[in-house]
Order: sequence, then C-alpha cells, then structure tokens
Amino acid sequence: MDKPFLYDQDFYGWTQQQAQALEQRLVQQLDWLHLQEEIQALGRQEYRELVSRLSVLLGHLLKWEYQPEQRSRSWFLTIREQRRTILRHLRQNPSLKSRIAEALLDGFEAGVDLALRETNLPLRTFPENSPYLFEDAIAENFLCDTSQDWEG
Repeated sequence: MDKPFLYDQDFYGWTQQQAQALEQRLVQQLDWLHLQEEIQALGRQEYRELVSRLSVLLGHLLKWEYQPEQRSRSWFLTIREQRRTILRHLRQNPSLKSRIAEALLDGFEAGVDLALRETNLPLRTFPENSPYLFEDAIAENFLCDTSQDWEG
C-alpha cells in the first residue's frame, strides 16, 4: 500500500509499518515527510503538557493566595501533584527548560481562567502577568508548603 495513502487511511497501520521499516533499517520504505511531521508533533505535545501542568499549578496558587478562606486539602494536593509532575516532566524532557519562560506566560493565562472559573472573584483581582517566578512556583515551600502535611 502507498505510504502516504496508508498514513491518511490507516494511521495505526502506518505507524506499525514505519516502526517495522525503522527496526529493519529499510530506508526506502520510510515515509520521511510524515515521519518528520509526527516527530515534530510529539515535541509540541511535550510542550503542551508542560503548559497544561503549569496552568493548573498557577491557577491553584492564585486561588490559594487570593481566596485564603476557601483553602482546602484538595487545593493543597493539586498544588503538590502539579509541582511533582512538572519536575518529573522536566527531568524526562530536559530540553524543555529552554522554553520555561514561554510556558510560564502561556500557563499563567490559562491559570487565571481556571481561578476565575473556580472562584467568585472578578478578573481585576488577579495580576495581568504572573507574580510567580518559575523556581518559586515549583518550590515545595512557596506560598503553599507542600513539604508538610495538610493542616486546614
């Protein structure tokens, strides 16, 4: 079956064919254009994962800071989980560290939206730009000390 046709009609079949061609080093059977596109897409997916985790973390830090009377074990555990997951993700993808500033900007916008959805606070409550440095946001003792047990 024609490689580009297989890519469009049976993506799973295409992946299996390409994996087999790579394993057997059958260069002439590789669909170079689509392989390049898919590898680039995998990289973008790793960046989106970092932004997504930062969004949740920053949104919960905003809620923690701007609505202290509503603090809960759930918020505490979400902050703890996101910090750990972000650090793990960066250990597994160290090249993403070069995009932390951009990811923080992207994540903060979505984090504000999360905080707005989950509180009754108006938009003007929150700063326009992240008040948190990346290193602070992921530090377990910053704002919400996740190095300790929850004490509500």
